[in-house]
Amino acid sequence: MPGLLKPLPAEDRLVLLPKNPGTFFIFWQFDAGRTEAFRSGALQPEVELRLVYADDKAHASSRRVAWQPARAYLPVPAQGRVYEAALYAQRGGAWEKLLGSNQASAPSAAGQAEERAYASLEFHKRSQP
Repeated sequence: MPGLLKPLPAEDRLVLLPKNPGTFFIFWQFDAGRTEAFRSGALQPEVELRLVYADDKAHASSRRVAWQPARAYLPVPAQGRVYEAALYAQRGGAWEKLLGSNQASAPSAAGQAEERAYASLEFHKRSQP
């Protein structure tokens, strides 16, 4: 496993990045102590990524993934909003917040699908040979 050969970071981190209007990319790094807690079984191998709206901290969505890939793609619940992410893990049957992320905006698409598909009759007349 090539990812395990890299030196571990000095501190934990969780980063939230917009990939496109419909998807966030999120990645995390654990320091040596936290990595050992997962490997020893003190923390369960599944983590939960939770998105909240940055303005009111209301829950937007969540997804469970394995801790080791250290990355995931999350669908954007609503475009044009600002989000924060948090990473939770189970210790002794209870969910514990391990990391919080930066804020990231979900960009708006260029109009709704119906608006992008619309073309006036005048446009069609002009575009025909």
